[in-house]
Amino acid sequence: MKYDVITSGYVSLDRIIKTSTLVRYGYTSLIENSGNAKIHYGGCSSNISYLLARLGLNALPIIRVGAEDYTETGFYEYLKNGGVCLDAVESVPDETTSNSYLIADANNNHITIFYPGAMDGKYAGSLKDEFFQQARLGVMTVGSYEDNEEFYNKCMKHDVPLVFGMKCDFDAFPEKLFKKVMFSSKIIFTNQGEREEIERMFKLSSITELFEKGSADIIVTTLGKNGSVYFHKTNQGIISNSIEAAEFGKVIDTTGSGDAYMAGFLYGYLSGRHVEECCKLGSVLSSFIIEAVGCTTNAPTREELMDRYNKFILREGK
Repeated sequence: MKYDVITSGYVSLDRIIKTSTLVRYGYTSLIENSGNAKIHYGGCSSNISYLLARLGLNALPIIRVGAEDYTETGFYEYLKNGGVCLDAVESVPDETTSNSYLIADANNNHITIFYPGAMDGKYAGSLKDEFFQQARLGVMTVGSYEDNEEFYNKCMKHDVPLVFGMKCDFDAFPEKLFKKVMFSSKIIFTNQGEREEIERMFKLSSITELFEKGSADIIVTTLGKNGSVYFHKTNQGIISNSIEAAEFGKVIDTTGSGDAYMAGFLYGYLSGRHVEECCKLGSVLSSFIIEAVGCTTNAPTREELMDRYNKFILREGK
């Protein structure tokens, strides 16, 4: 296969703003980080692709960028220098690349303001079959409804195993599409809140009931500083275990940590590792990302990831 992973979802030129006071209507909030105007490259699709490319996999993000700023913002160089495959990058004339302002106040309350730009659904179109004919996995994250539906349909048409990163965005995933994606995905990633929402929506006593209703083989729930838990459907029944968070350096910024967990897991999965090892790789890769501001600023090489992974395993055994 030409592509190890193809990814869908928004990209984003992020500006991270931290205030020393609470953000309140009618009041001025002082910004405390001097790098508030600096652009950090983000968005689930590009985050996952970039991290996997750094680890030596051929990752193809299916994305649109703005012709006005793709080069001048450094986004092109960032993707290229990271080894990301650019075969499916489409440039939209007279438009800008998706961008967002991520605001965190003194109580760590988060506000995100997002402009979809070139990734707006009005620019969506048919995706090339050749991308899907040559892909080992298709990773669906949050994008426009039109893009999500097209990506899903092409994965199904070409029997590409689907991986779903749940983000509780029901504009991007109206109920009908959401159910189709949930029941068709081989691997499902959620956080605790998203897992509870899935259980509520489908009237499940446990998320593991999805194994009976759909195609899922693996369900992973991340729990922040409490690590993660996985459920794996096997011929011997459902295997489950909890994985502790990999803690090494100081936590600076958790933005992008969930995408990093997915990327680390998928790196292990495509390498043929056991699900538990995949979860540990996800936890370790995430530990790099939270040590610096930005979604991929501290992205490790394969050697750096495996060195820390081995230390994590040794520490667990003590």
